[in-house]
Amino acid sequence: MIIGSHNSWSCFPVKRWWMKLIAFTARCQSKNIVEQYELGVRCFDLRIRFEKGKPIVAHGIIEYDITEKDLLETLTYLNMKGDTYVRILHEVRTKKQYTNESVDNFVDYVQKLEGRFSNIKFWCGKNLYNWENDYNFWYTPSCEEKYSSVCPPKILDDWWPWLYARLNNKKIIKEGTNKDILLIDFVEYVY
Repeated sequence: MIIGSHNSWSCFPVKRWWMKLIAFTARCQSKNIVEQYELGVRCFDLRIRFEKGKPIVAHGIIEYDITEKDLLETLTYLNMKGDTYVRILHEVRTKKQYTNESVDNFVDYVQKLEGRFSNIKFWCGKNLYNWENDYNFWYTPSCEEKYSSVCPPKILDDWWPWLYARLNNKKIIKEGTNKDILLIDFVEYVY
């Protein structure tokens, strides 16, 4: 079982002042990519959309203040490790966001990432609008997701992902999964 971090790049600060008001609902990790790797994470969850052709790391309406250079540096680090997986999702959730141009940008970008970072096993390629594949990767692992927005009790739902992780991660890891990858929030609450 490979441990993965859900919304791995959500450890970065948010882009706009108003996003700070609700950022706690979208923050799924507090450790940076290197720290997550050092904790044993080998699968990372990257969600991107595009603004004027430039990649934006996002989770729902929250956008993270990470430059493309910073993103590529973290991927370079993971590529040098040689034992990592990156799930890439096209972070579009509405018909207005889901355009031919956005899909073309996504496809072009992930093809560039695959070509540049050959030691990373990229996978998924789905969009969050209709959960269809916008890009087909050769690697297709099975994955179980266990974090507040997909697991009961729904009382915590998306509001306090850190609390759900703190209360449940040790049990989730102990139970394990028969899937290839297990994605969780706040990986530091495993140890």
